[in-house]
Amino acid sequence: MSVVSGEAVASIGNLDDQQVLQECMATLRELFKEQEVPDPVKFFVTRWSQDPWIQMAYSFVKTGGSGEAYDILAEDVQGTIFFAGEATNRHFPQTVTGAYLSGVREASKIAAF
Repeated sequence: MSVVSGEAVASIGNLDDQQVLQECMATLRELFKEQEVPDPVKFFVTRWSQDPWIQMAYSFVKTGGSGEAYDILAEDVQGTIFFAGEATNRHFPQTVTGAYLSGVREASKIAAF
């Protein structure tokens, strides 16, 4: 899994998916010159910066905060409404990994019903 952020988002904004893959692979191969970096078997590119609902925001703990808010946001409502997203994952906030893992967490809760 890879995330392109900061100024790099603008640099790939007009590239097609194959070109984005080529740029990412070139970067990985530059970082790991001593190793063979194989091409991925499959890939997909999301375009979050072009989605009007995303707005590229993420959670943060305010100065002096404990992080307990992540746990509170993750609480379901009477076993009928479940919340996922990076803002509900205390251990991996602000990351795609945190968002993914929270989705797996909530899916397992729902599947248990």
